[in-house]
Amino acid sequence: MSTLWRDLPPLSMLRAFDATARAGSFAEAGRTLNVTHAAVMQAVRGLEAELGLSLVQRSGRTVALTDAGEGLARALGDGFGTIAKGIEDLRQREVRRVLRVATTTFIAETRILPRLPEFWARHPGIEVAMTPGPASVDLGREGFDLAIRVLEDGWVEPAGLEIRPLIRTPLLATCAPSLAGGDPLRMPWLDGPGTAWDKEQLRKAGIDPDTLRKVQFGSPHLEMSAARQGLGAMLATEVICRDDLAAGRLVVLPVAGLPCVTYVAAMPKGPRRPAVEAFAAWLATIF
Repeated sequence: MSTLWRDLPPLSMLRAFDATARAGSFAEAGRTLNVTHAAVMQAVRGLEAELGLSLVQRSGRTVALTDAGEGLARALGDGFGTIAKGIEDLRQREVRRVLRVATTTFIAETRILPRLPEFWARHPGIEVAMTPGPASVDLGREGFDLAIRVLEDGWVEPAGLEIRPLIRTPLLATCAPSLAGGDPLRMPWLDGPGTAWDKEQLRKAGIDPDTLRKVQFGSPHLEMSAARQGLGAMLATEVICRDDLAAGRLVVLPVAGLPCVTYVAAMPKGPRRPAVEAFAAWLATIF
């Protein structure tokens, strides 16, 4: 049978009596609840008045339970114990729940995966599952805790999401050193699924992508590897190709007018697990 809360005494009275029954004194119960002993005594007296029963008998600085008080103390002990166990089980389940992160393939490959051992060294109990892909996801509906997104200048925070900027970075035209020195308008460019946004940026920079010689590439997940092998030029943000530029695997082509974009961590607004906050804070350190 469902408990009808309107038929129960106030929870504050029940807590005060439970603490008194456990401690054996109003003063110790007050210290447990971080209130004065007078407040505890008043709450217990109020509970007795509401029930029409004597629950405690005061003897000096201690209190003894009546038969009715002992019966109520046992019932509250069982009830509060069940509540405490349920809450602890819930907390432990949340601690063990995998942290789900939606991100782009290139960010996962170049920034997160190489440094993930650092995160686990600081937070060994947090399991992270990443879902790389170009498509934007509905975080709440699809059960993601956090997404790494790319926003153009002028972005505004969407309703229901908290946006934490990670880095503002320029978009670059890049290629392997074997293609460097050539005319960007004459060299091959990688083309495939997910490159519509790239074509739009080239047009803004004064380059008609329809006139470029394209190398069809069926998988965007391998686009960076193809560029390193000299199969064609590509657009990439500086943060993504930073290590390749430093190692000489890629070079920057002279294409002016490309924009800057901002990588952000997007999280649903509202209460969130400490694991999500820890991962979001760590992300801010690796860009």
